[in-house]
Amino acid sequence: MESIERIRAHYGFTGEDINNLVGLKPVMEKYRDEFVVEFYNHVKHFEDAHRFLKDADTIKRHQDALKVWFINLFSGEYGQLYLVELEKVGMAHVRINLHAHYVNAAFHFVKRYTRGILTKEIENAEERSRLERSVEKILDINLDAFTSSYIEEEKKFFLSQKVESYLIQLANRYSHGLNLILVFGLVVLGIMVMGLFVYDIVHIFDGNIEKGLLSTLGSLLMLWVVIELMDTEIKHLKGGRFAIKVFISVALVAMIRKILVASLKSEAVEAQISLVAAVAVLGVVYWLVSKVDKD
Repeated sequence: MESIERIRAHYGFTGEDINNLVGLKPVMEKYRDEFVVEFYNHVKHFEDAHRFLKDADTIKRHQDALKVWFINLFSGEYGQLYLVELEKVGMAHVRINLHAHYVNAAFHFVKRYTRGILTKEIENAEERSRLERSVEKILDINLDAFTSSYIEEEKKFFLSQKVESYLIQLANRYSHGLNLILVFGLVVLGIMVMGLFVYDIVHIFDGNIEKGLLSTLGSLLMLWVVIELMDTEIKHLKGGRFAIKVFISVALVAMIRKILVASLKSEAVEAQISLVAAVAVLGVVYWLVSKVDKD
């Protein structure tokens, strides 16, 4: 672990900075509750915020910890124990798989927020600039400690960094190649379904209009499935998230087409009822997954 004295020296954090921060503590305490509200207004727009702040108890604990952390910025106690506590917080972020990008974005907000307080509370521009530098230093030290937790986690290797990096790169390329093959396969499948669609339309004029229309509708459903799968796979190749909902919808459409085919063949009522029941179950699963995605 890096010593706090060395870190403070690297950032030019002096006794004057400590005095500046301690002097600001009464000012900042007035904004403690408002800080938490504004911080949450900022982070709630993060794409994965709901994954980490999922219930009232978690939010309450996080808000209380956030208030303590904010005030401790101006406590004047910046020894080795302070660094240990910061690294504990950093490791907590690592354990819940919070991306380092969100940590950096959060610190960017805190810098802007504290700068706004100083602009509001300190009239003298020279004094305000001096205090801003001290606040920025302690925030940079905090960010340094948080970032170190991520770096320490990345240093854990089973074989060696070079070998594991090469294997990961190779696996990524292989996975990307398989995805490209899948897209090509979907293109070929789409062409074949288009041929089936044309074939069914031609057979409408054979005399059995009802059978022709139902077959054509089934072909259209298959074409829709191919389009959805292709669209999902392209988004995935561009870095999008895995969309489980699409695959459930594919299964749902396949079952609906099965019902159409069963009605043409006059299959047993029991078989058709089982298909309808399967559609109902898939519909419920689709609704539940859609609800979770929205939340």
